[in-house]
Amino acid sequence: MPRPDCPDAVLFDFDGTLCNTEVENIRLVQRVLRQMGAEVSREELEVLTGGEDRVMVPPILERHHAAGTIDDYERLRDDCYLTYAEAPLVMEPGAVELLDGLRERGIKVGLVSMTVSRCILTALARLGVLSRFDVIVCGDMVESRKPAPDPYLRAAELLGVDPAACVAVEDSPTGIASARAAGCYIIAYTGCDIVQDVSAADEVIDSFV
Repeated sequence: MPRPDCPDAVLFDFDGTLCNTEVENIRLVQRVLRQMGAEVSREELEVLTGGEDRVMVPPILERHHAAGTIDDYERLRDDCYLTYAEAPLVMEPGAVELLDGLRERGIKVGLVSMTVSRCILTALARLGVLSRFDVIVCGDMVESRKPAPDPYLRAAELLGVDPAACVAVEDSPTGIASARAAGCYIIAYTGCDIVQDVSAADEVIDSFV
């Protein structure tokens, strides 16, 4: 689809897009799986990035004969909050300047994430960027998470804009599918440590600078 000449809003994913949290999250998942008796490499766990745990994790548990179910995994992984509350987080180079520049031009800025609000709001507050977003939609704020269009449609609704006049910035196939289903123009960001298949995006960038 054509890129809007002057979008009404730019909607950013967080994990692996504005902030390089994915590596920290994979380390946490490795610890959880180790508790369940499964030693899983980082490379194998990269498939979880941007995906839905209840879909992606059960095959890993089965392959490695882990002692427990997806429910056990989720209970143990509840400490994922520690990534957002305690890990040394930094915004991607140029990201803060980009957010400020968009708002100075009168373009609304939103954050659309699959991660739950407790984690995202904690991270944004620690990073000092919470006030830079006109709207924040997290995974526990919609009925259906990415790849369903609901998160992006909800963000557009709250901003009072047409999704077709929005640009989505994503790093994962799941996020790209969600933004595509909502009707947004999609820019894929590949500047973080884990680079995924972003071939379905409308364009690709590797820096915000």
